[in-house]
Amino acid sequence: MKNDSTAHPTVAYIGCWFKRDMYAHNCSAVVGSLRKCGVRITVVTSNCRCFSRAQRFDIDADELIDRNCVPVRLPHAPHNPGKKHGWLKPFIVRALRLDIWLGAMRGILYYRNSRQADVVHYDQVLEAFGSIPLFVLATLAGVRGRRLFVTVHEIDPMQQAHRWLNRMYRKCETVIVFSENMKRAVEALGVESGKIVVTRYGSVIPPLAIRERSKYIFFGGHNILSGKGYVSLIDCLRILKSQRIIIRLVIYAGHGCNGLEAAREQAFRAGVDDMIEWSDFFTASQLAAAYQECKACIVPFTGGSARHPVTTAMANATPVIATRCVDIPEYLGSSAIYVNGSAESIADAISGIEHGCIDVCALGTASRERAQDELNTLTVAQNLQRLYRGR
Repeated sequence: MKNDSTAHPTVAYIGCWFKRDMYAHNCSAVVGSLRKCGVRITVVTSNCRCFSRAQRFDIDADELIDRNCVPVRLPHAPHNPGKKHGWLKPFIVRALRLDIWLGAMRGILYYRNSRQADVVHYDQVLEAFGSIPLFVLATLAGVRGRRLFVTVHEIDPMQQAHRWLNRMYRKCETVIVFSENMKRAVEALGVESGKIVVTRYGSVIPPLAIRERSKYIFFGGHNILSGKGYVSLIDCLRILKSQRIIIRLVIYAGHGCNGLEAAREQAFRAGVDDMIEWSDFFTASQLAAAYQECKACIVPFTGGSARHPVTTAMANATPVIATRCVDIPEYLGSSAIYVNGSAESIADAISGIEHGCIDVCALGTASRERAQDELNTLTVAQNLQRLYRGR
């Protein structure tokens, strides 16, 4: 018979709680569903590159999703600092390796603020929630006998460059990933297959409002020019314009998105900036409204994580134009308009929609039904609860 701490464990969930970040809203949805399942859970968070600015020790309350969390307040030093504020600051950061020291300190503080819990769950992304804090946290948790779970959203370039960091996964009871594709990537880091659990990236399934679907939508993430297919998308808009097919494209990006100004300049030079509506990251009901106003979500990704735009589109019955890269086919199955990523293929798909050759209503309905069956955050939380209980 299991002891009470195994049957009803308390959980410290370490993850982003910044209200203008997509990872934070996934974290918030999962935590909220875990609480509905009766899990006693404490959120531990910290500021990072796009959260409270690099130089600050403090966190403004209005930057948080809510105040129901334990904040770790430390300045953030990026691995490759830019020269926006002169040359001296980046030189000092690199010379003293402040990113390593502050990352290690975060790991210590994460442990200190989670050590009373039976289970520690770490949302691994990048920056303040990357591999350095996790390595320190895993070491301390292993010494103290704490059960550590890690959800790998992204693989940190630091752990690829310094593969010894991947020993941290040996201290983890379970490594959670969102696709077979990511499982293979984690196995390539040396993580044993039996320790990895594949689950779904949860999504809130909002009610569908009666709206005219007149636009298209594209997610730029935190680095719009890396792996998103942005250049092909701009060329696609140019092709459509030459064919006198004028669409409205909503492009939204994470707070502090890298390459945003260069991306805007590319759109201007291509003469398609008048077809684009730029936006910061949408939250909660804004996100649902934005997707439900669109005929399709365009995801011509070649790398990175496409889970946020794909699952959000599915939840809102918005058809997806996508490549077959990364995790995309595992989520969409046959309920998608697949392209090869070229500007011509994306333009052909949009032209097909505009001329009524593609039944977008049927595709949207099928993808939403798939989301209701597989992506509901309550189902994801129930699966996590079973893992916490060792079942």
